[in-house]
Amino acid sequence: MSGGAFLRIGVVAVLLTACAAGVVAQSSGPFVVICPLDWMVDDAMTVVVERAVRTAKGAEALIFVVDTPGGRVDSAIDISNAILGATCPTIAYIEGMGAISAGALISYSCKQIYMAPGTNIGASAPIIVGLDGGAGEIDEKTKSFLRSRYRALGQENGHDPLLGEAMVDQRVELRGYRGPDGKYVFKRSIREDVPTTPPAPRSPTAPGVPPPTIEDLGRELAERAQQAVREMVRGQTPDVTDSDEPAPESPPTPDILPEEMELVSPAGELLTLTTDEALRYGLIEAKVESLEELIALKGLENVRQEWITPNWSERLFSWLTSPLISGLLLMIGLAALYLEIRTPGFGAAGIVGIICLAIFLGSYLIIGIANWADVLLVLVGIALLMIEVFLLPGFGFVGVIGGVCIILGLYLSLTRVPIPQYSWDFDRLGDAAQTIATASGLFLVFCVATWKIFPRTPVYRQLVLLHAQQPQAGYVVQTEDDARRAVGLRGVSETMLRPAGRARIEGKLYDVVTRGEFIEAGRPVQIIEVLGNRYVVTELKESRA
Repeated sequence: MSGGAFLRIGVVAVLLTACAAGVVAQSSGPFVVICPLDWMVDDAMTVVVERAVRTAKGAEALIFVVDTPGGRVDSAIDISNAILGATCPTIAYIEGMGAISAGALISYSCKQIYMAPGTNIGASAPIIVGLDGGAGEIDEKTKSFLRSRYRALGQENGHDPLLGEAMVDQRVELRGYRGPDGKYVFKRSIREDVPTTPPAPRSPTAPGVPPPTIEDLGRELAERAQQAVREMVRGQTPDVTDSDEPAPESPPTPDILPEEMELVSPAGELLTLTTDEALRYGLIEAKVESLEELIALKGLENVRQEWITPNWSERLFSWLTSPLISGLLLMIGLAALYLEIRTPGFGAAGIVGIICLAIFLGSYLIIGIANWADVLLVLVGIALLMIEVFLLPGFGFVGVIGGVCIILGLYLSLTRVPIPQYSWDFDRLGDAAQTIATASGLFLVFCVATWKIFPRTPVYRQLVLLHAQQPQAGYVVQTEDDARRAVGLRGVSETMLRPAGRARIEGKLYDVVTRGEFIEAGRPVQIIEVLGNRYVVTELKESRA
């Protein structure tokens, strides 16, 4: 090879190395992670946020674009924990319908909050929906937990925790005034005379709700101010009590009278703030028109953007864990295993059952509801049932233990906690009951169809031999007397017996068998034993004179 060829190869190698170095430099440069949260808060959102937090290691910022009406509170708590574990600055940008209910908790978990014009944040109390479709009462344990959660998030990220408490508990009456430093100072009280059923959130921009008139607002503020003045003057507060929970300390307000404080959130209503209100009360950093404006405001317009959106597997597993689909998977898996146990050998039914149960348990495992201990319980239960059916006679203690393990494993895989404590735990329990009811009802229909309907179909007649050799039709086994009389009868082998074949004995053809020896056709034979319909013969030796 000539020197010019070596030179050309060296130049190409240098160029390739430079290109590779450029790609590596580009991929390792500064970047920002953007994660839209624009659907109902659920377990799939938890998986997406956890993936975004992992991707954001070493990022300049992690921006969550929040546009959700709420959803599962326990999923929001998991998302909050994941966001708190981020190693880079976290930003919530609220747009669209806003950050309502669980979305407000997610926004509070970020270090900074920005809002687009015309959106809302708040109304974060969980709602228990009854059988009649109405909102049920929220227990004090749930409200206390969420109030403390907002206090912890507020103290961690610098947001005022009292605003979060007013979003959770409709008994909180929140007043405030602008302090000497320009920041709002809030004072809260908890009224025990308000209804505990959460009302609809107060939002001036909610669609379909007519905005209150100036006269209505003035009348409401005047009545509440007069009531507060009377109570403060008389020193009587029969229906207003301070919370037994520690509240953030506020500077003393000796010169501020109650009537001079702004009524931020009246008792009996959950706090929902517009963009301008959130900016005035210091909850958000600024009002920005778009995500691009926010990125420019943070000086990140020239860095690489990594968008984290739900991939196909996360969407698929979210669909598979819905109560109806998971109930169908559970029913098909159990029905297929039932057929496999009822039929000899191992075939297609067993394979289908194992696949369906693997998809059922795997989807809950990947989405984060179940864990490996739940899966192990189900596998141990199935193994014990197999031992009971195939190795042990009857159905006893081992089978009972196996059934208990399966039921317990399925229950734990459908719920996040063994014993429900909060309202969202009971929501999980309701979904689990719907899944079990779907699977049980369909399995019952399957059993009825298998026993009563399927045997009457043409497909069944093609799969199963229906012809039976009944004694009334002449299909009988030799009786003991017939067997005794047949022993000693003689005849001639019609075919070669090796060792089975046919012999003609007293004018009748018999299917016969020897004890192992071969006998040529046309040789004299004699019946020496009868076992049911089985005639055992031996060859007669010719006598010599």
